[in-house]
Amino acid sequence: MTSPLASPISLPNGSVLPNRLCKSAMTEGLADKFDLPTPALIQLYKTWSQGGTGLHITGNVMVDRRYLERAGNVVLEDDKNLDLFRTWSKQGTTGGNHLWVQLNHPGRQCPKMVSTEPLSPSDVQLAMLGNFARPRPMDQSDIEQVIERFITSARLVKEAGFTGVQIHCAHGYLLSQFLSPKINQRQDQWGGSLENRARIIRRIIVGVRAAVGADFPINVNSTQQIFQKGGFSLEDCLTVASWLVKMGSIY
Repeated sequence: MTSPLASPISLPNGSVLPNRLCKSAMTEGLADKFDLPTPALIQLYKTWSQGGTGLHITGNVMVDRRYLERAGNVVLEDDKNLDLFRTWSKQGTTGGNHLWVQLNHPGRQCPKMVSTEPLSPSDVQLAMLGNFARPRPMDQSDIEQVIERFITSARLVKEAGFTGVQIHCAHGYLLSQFLSPKINQRQDQWGGSLENRARIIRRIIVGVRAAVGADFPINVNSTQQIFQKGGFSLEDCLTVASWLVKMGSIY
């Protein structure tokens, strides 16, 4: 008898995954010195594609080259080298699988070697081996620029031939920082209530959906902060998930 894992699955937007197996995002660190995909990265995804898994999600493609999660991150912020990304998407789907790009901004989790003035909702510093500088609280212009960067990068993901996009809102990165009341201590429209803390993500999803159309998968990666008392709770996580599903994303 064929395993249910081997059967196709239809997504709400009409996309069909060939089976129920997924390779989740990892941070490969295989970009070149210009933050572009290398032959090694492209070959890696071609090999994975031929392994039979129905969905592959890339790791940590950044929306702003000034702020990286680590050295070796791929950056997609303009169309100057889009042919390289087209090669990546083509080779990474040779097995008939989907290939979705995970878009991210590290916020305060940007190493000092990359930036001595990272961005975050508030100036709450990440205490981890002294590798991270105290972040600068984002002003309205910073927030609007980040929103537009996610939207632009998502549009380019589709133009490059990838089959979906994931917005990274977990693991302590920028959008996760906005969700956390321990980190987001703002008193304006971007902080305080859950609705305010989730505002940046909701703006991004609305903008991305308008940019990529109704039939392109948008996935949101988010987790509750189970090890932080007073952090982003399970109840809050479920509430945000319900909002985003209604907005046309796959949570």
